[in-house]
Amino acid sequence: MRPLLIAIFVCAPLSAQLINWGVKGGVPFNDAVKAAGTFSSNFSRWTVGPVVEVNLPAGLGLEFDALYRRTGYTFASTNNSGSIEFPLLVKYKFPGTLARMYVDGGFAFRHIGDIPLLQDANSKGLVFGAGFRYDLKLIKISPELRYTRWGNEPFSYTDLKSARNQMEFLIGITF
Repeated sequence: MRPLLIAIFVCAPLSAQLINWGVKGGVPFNDAVKAAGTFSSNFSRWTVGPVVEVNLPAGLGLEFDALYRRTGYTFASTNNSGSIEFPLLVKYKFPGTLARMYVDGGFAFRHIGDIPLLQDANSKGLVFGAGFRYDLKLIKISPELRYTRWGNEPFSYTDLKSARNQMEFLIGITF
């Protein structure tokens, strides 16, 4: 019992510096759906979800998000569903004290919930981003511009296509 308590007290400060967790949210600049003709795009202008970041030596890090947003279209009726994205990113933070610029890149997996005319609910893509990380005493704030290039088109109908390029502005708040 005593070695376990010693390990907890020794490792707790180290884990606080090694792992950050929090929330990431923002606004997408476009939707997963490109609608034309009698279709119209119908999506929410927000993205939100949890984030976990592992800080490694030499300014490197790993980040994992689970980002949710609504997506859909209107054709005679409104068809909406949830879309959840799971990006796994390698991050490099440039040297600095209060504000550190960073770049990140990696892979993402997306799942779109059940919605009519959806041909493939799952997508994989490449993710690239850049931003600044502000290290305050108790929290870290990270505004970022992020680009994702999806590898397939979940919607492939005459007037209802998928946007393979995705841009968004996100802000992460971690502890």
